[in-house]
Amino acid sequence: MKRLVAILELLWAAVNVVIAYLFITNAFVAKTAIKEGLPAQAALLLGGTLIGIFAVMLAWQSLQILRAPGATEGSR
Repeated sequence: MKRLVAILELLWAAVNVVIAYLFITNAFVAKTAIKEGLPAQAALLLGGTLIGIFAVMLAWQSLQILRAPGATEGSR
């Protein structure tokens, strides 16, 4: 069961990395600065950065679970 949860966590982390990428790239689009100003750019940049950091941390933990020798289905 641990392996299944770790695989689902990796999938979730991958989706969050894509979302973080979109946030960060949209922070530097000229339309964001013109329409909404510097606070909107900062929110996109900081939000995307935080989402990316947490996604990488989740992926790291999931990979450690998958690599652990005791992560087989039968052991607890």
